[in-house]
Amino acid sequence: MKRANIGAMVLLVLLAACKPQVGPPISLISGPAILAVKGEPAEVDPKAADPTVHYEALAVDMGGRVPAPNADITSPLLWSICNRPKPPTESNSVSAACLDENALPGTAGDSPDTYSAPAPLDSCTLFGPQIPQSPEGQPPIRPRDPDVTGGYYLPVRVSLSVPEELRRAGMATEDSVIGFQLQRIYCGLANAPGQYVYQYGKDYTPNQNPVIASLTLQQPGADPVEVPPISAGGAAFPVAAGQTVSLTVSWPAESVENYPAWDVLTRTLPNHYEAMRVSWYATAGSFEHDITGRSESEFETLFAENTWTPGAPGPVHLWVVLHDSRGGTDFAGYDLDVTP
Repeated sequence: MKRANIGAMVLLVLLAACKPQVGPPISLISGPAILAVKGEPAEVDPKAADPTVHYEALAVDMGGRVPAPNADITSPLLWSICNRPKPPTESNSVSAACLDENALPGTAGDSPDTYSAPAPLDSCTLFGPQIPQSPEGQPPIRPRDPDVTGGYYLPVRVSLSVPEELRRAGMATEDSVIGFQLQRIYCGLANAPGQYVYQYGKDYTPNQNPVIASLTLQQPGADPVEVPPISAGGAAFPVAAGQTVSLTVSWPAESVENYPAWDVLTRTLPNHYEAMRVSWYATAGSFEHDITGRSESEFETLFAENTWTPGAPGPVHLWVVLHDSRGGTDFAGYDLDVTP
């Protein structure tokens, strides 16, 4: 079994007010990395007629997105649904048993970077509020607590096979880049009076993934211009070297959903709006902030801003990952050409 700091690998980054100036920033891509995993639907009911989730991973390196036929990394990503609840003695986000590739071998998906699998029927028992059956002779197992949005999550492991010649220091094994998607599962409301359980079931709408609408770039003395995503094709967007540019990512109003969540202190069921978080990544240059976003109270503000300072002239791959506070994700890539 591989031993690693699981907390550092889970693809949910906490919003921070500042970043320590120790080592390279998390926004700088210097080698193979898994930046995000998107599950569709963003929230699945394990008891639905079809509880299948379609996953897509954003795996990258210095040359762009991988695996790809024209990249140095071509082996497909390997996936595994973890069915091992985290014991109370562990403090990481997922159980260490989820790293055991003998017990949970990885499987290639539908394409090099996608995978489809149903959420296990007992997901809300393993990772939710339903009381699991205790092993014979053992004390009762405590059901899981929801996060602040009332959600429960199924761990999904994904690993990227890195050729030996591309491994960085400390990457000792072939499958040495590992990430976890925490797939939101719908388990209803527990531990509340019956009228609130009924109201929650009537009013709650399962989460949908947010959508990146656009990325605009403004160079000094110029008007903002929309940068075409890689998926649209075309040439790389030119950026002059030595000038800090302003970046703005936007999303539509429907990406910021409202939802009820049980308040254990007031014992009420208030409505909330999703907070939005944007993670920024690039293969060169530097961002002012690694992470930006909007709080729940800013639900009417449908954009987040950042600045980026190019490095030396040459091609740059830039990625934007948008998260909502209920586990939804979207991502997009952009090619820039830093000119002298």
